[in-house]
Amino acid sequence: MKNILFSTDFSDGANNAFLYALQLANQLDTKLYVLYSYISPVLSATHAGQPELLGQVYEQIELTKFDYYKKQIPQLHELAQKHNLDHSKMMFLFEEGTVVAAVKKSVQQENIALVVMGTHGTSGFKNEFIGSNTVNVIRNIKAPVLAIPAKAAYSAIQKVAFTTLFREKDQAALKEILDLAKVVDATVYCTNVITENSDPADALFYGESWRKLFPDCKLEFTFLKNEDTVENTINRFIKESNIDLLAIVKRNRSFFDRLFSSSLSNNLTFHAEIPILVFHEE
Repeated sequence: MKNILFSTDFSDGANNAFLYALQLANQLDTKLYVLYSYISPVLSATHAGQPELLGQVYEQIELTKFDYYKKQIPQLHELAQKHNLDHSKMMFLFEEGTVVAAVKKSVQQENIALVVMGTHGTSGFKNEFIGSNTVNVIRNIKAPVLAIPAKAAYSAIQKVAFTTLFREKDQAALKEILDLAKVVDATVYCTNVITENSDPADALFYGESWRKLFPDCKLEFTFLKNEDTVENTINRFIKESNIDLLAIVKRNRSFFDRLFSSSLSNNLTFHAEIPILVFHEE
C-alpha cells in the first residue's frame, strides 16, 4: 500500500486519531506522514511605519510555530512508545498554509493513498458531527479520507460496512475497500437500504452482478428495509453487527452531506466511536 498522511494540530482529539493512524499504518506495514500546518496572519506593511520590519515579523512567526512543532514530535514518539507501537516509519512534515492546501500538497508529493484526520481539533465544533478542517479536506481532496471520532479506539478491522446505491461509479471505491480489507483480513458488507422508491428485485440483481466482479473477496451483501430514515437504518445495522469501519462515497446531497447536520448526528450513536472512510465519486 502507498503511504498514509495524518494531519494534526496536536490537540487531545488529534492525538487519539494519531494512535489510530499509527496502528493502522503498522497493520498495513506502510509509512505514516505526520503533517502540521499553520497560517500566518495578514499584516499591513505600513502598520508600524516600518515596512522593513515586516519580513522579520513573518520570520519570527514561522520560527515560533516551528519551535512548537519541534516540541510536539518527541511527545508523539513517547505516546507511541507508551502504547507499544512501532514508530520507526513515522515521517514529519511542516507546512505554511491552510490545512486543505497543506494536505493537498503532501498528498501529491509523498505518494499518499489515505488521509487520516480527527473529527475535531482545538477549534471546537463540539455540536457538529465533524469539524470544519476535516469537512474541508473531505470536500477538496481527491484521496480517501478517514475521519476518526474522539472516542474511537483502534482494534483490528474485521468488519467494514460500505453503503451503496449500486451505482457503477461506486465500484472503484468498493475495489479500494476490498484491497484494504484483503490486507487486514476483514469482511466487507456491501449495504443497501431498500426504500419505498427502490425495487428489491433490482437490488438483488445488482448484488449478484457485483459479487461476480469480485469473486475471490470476503464480500457480503446486506439488504436493509428502511424503517424510518436511511441514516438510522444504517446506524442500527452498524450497532447490531459490530461494524468497525463505515465506508461511504461522497455525493452532493447524499448520506454523507446529511450526516453533518447536528440534529441528525446527535441521534447517530455510531458517530462517536466508528471511523468513517470517505471516497469521492469518480
